[in-house]
Amino acid sequence: MELKLAIIGCGTKATQYIQTWIVRSDIKLAAIMDPNTKAMDNVCSIAQQQQKQAPACYNSWQQLLQDNAAQLDAVYICTPHSSHAEQALLALQLGLDVLLEKPMVTSVAEAEALAAAQQKSGKTLVVAYQGGLSPLVQELKDAIASQKYGALVSINAAIWEDWADKYQGHWKQVPEISGGGFMFDTGAHMMNTVSKITSKPFSRISAIMHNHDFPVDVVTTVSGELNDGTLFSLHACGRSIRCVSRIECYFPQAIVRICAWGRWMEIEDAQGNVVRKEQEAANNLMNVFMQVRTGEIDNPSDVQQGLRMAQLWDAIKLSASQHGVPVAL
Repeated sequence: MELKLAIIGCGTKATQYIQTWIVRSDIKLAAIMDPNTKAMDNVCSIAQQQQKQAPACYNSWQQLLQDNAAQLDAVYICTPHSSHAEQALLALQLGLDVLLEKPMVTSVAEAEALAAAQQKSGKTLVVAYQGGLSPLVQELKDAIASQKYGALVSINAAIWEDWADKYQGHWKQVPEISGGGFMFDTGAHMMNTVSKITSKPFSRISAIMHNHDFPVDVVTTVSGELNDGTLFSLHACGRSIRCVSRIECYFPQAIVRICAWGRWMEIEDAQGNVVRKEQEAANNLMNVFMQVRTGEIDNPSDVQQGLRMAQLWDAIKLSASQHGVPVAL
């Protein structure tokens, strides 16, 4: 069955997905909205190149949703972080399923409101964390739960990127719009994947942030403990080389490494043998969303996971504002 899809926000990330999705016979891109008309022109050009009908273009996301709700199945929202809650709320109220870019919201209050709206509407909301939707992340989550390699001992996670200079002057470095800096942008992938694979509630954390003369955090370190006593550390450096992540899980019988996006996983045994697995990302994101909509699978990245992430982020901000004073969750 063809998915009639609208897209709000046609920037770099959305365009990367559009190039993959528009060639599919099971997706019809019906309408788009972006305040930058050149971004929408680019999408229409992509459609033309693929001999697809150009989507209807709107300069108001509210108008797009209200005018097209009856004809649409779902909307993909890829806008600045502070807009997510308002846009997703209206989409749910109008009876649309939502694929929502990460992070889901910027605060616990917004997460709770979105969770209530999703429950009331009965519609699907999937948060578009590649790691949250990755089969490899799910495989690691199951291995931890079943103690396949023995009980999890600790987790050390890091993510880095040439982010501070690359996005200087961009909305990502405007706190009122972004809701945070590097840790809440690229680093959110790391936080979410660690949160997902452990399943256990966070007990306490201590966090320190440095801005390095930028208006938002560029480097953040977090040390913490889960409620079962498992220790973890998170490190996000936004002034480094290219975008890379490595999450290491230590077990008595193995070390398992995975990237924050769930694109690859390595399992190393006691003899040093390494098995590497890889996973394609762009189509997997949409495939999982469609399978959740039809009830084929449970939602692996739902509003409750988004709420858990919001609680972690609020605790990190509180601890960092006191230069590392421990905060209980």
